[in-house]
Parts: sequence; structure tokens; C-alpha cells
Amino acid sequence: MKRCSECNIEMLDGNLYGEPRFIDMDHDIDKFYVKIKTGNTTSFLGFNIDETKTLKLNVKICPNCGKVEMYINPNEIKDITSN
Repeated sequence: MKRCSECNIEMLDGNLYGEPRFIDMDHDIDKFYVKIKTGNTTSFLGFNIDETKTLKLNVKICPNCGKVEMYINPNEIKDITSN
């Protein structure tokens, strides 16, 4: 349960929504992600690059003032940092 820092009432779960990409015009885009570096490197086409993990971006909305807050599930972040 998350409370609004402005109104001190419980915030509602929500989703971010985007327009379809040109290559996928038949589907709405309602899932957004954040890429987080894991601290490891991996090889791609012979180059060393930072390894990343993709995590879903979640949203909470205040039904009173309309404030929107984005967050990532803390358990998923712990999975990355515990490696």
C-alpha cells in the first residue's frame, strides 16, 4: 500500500499507455520497462558491453490529486544486487 505524499490517501495501481509502434500497429503498448546495469559485462559481436536486466515499470496514481508515481518492484532490484 502506497500513500500519496500530498494527500495522505491510498494510491491506486495503474498502467502507462503508449501508442503502437509502426512495426506493430495492431497492438497497444501498455508495458514499459527500465534497463538496469547488473555490474557484469558480457560479450556481443566480440565487444565487451555492460550486462543489463529489464524490469517492468509500475505506476501508482492518487485518486484525489492525480499525482503519478513510477516504481520498480523492490524484490526484482534485490535479485540484481545480490549477484
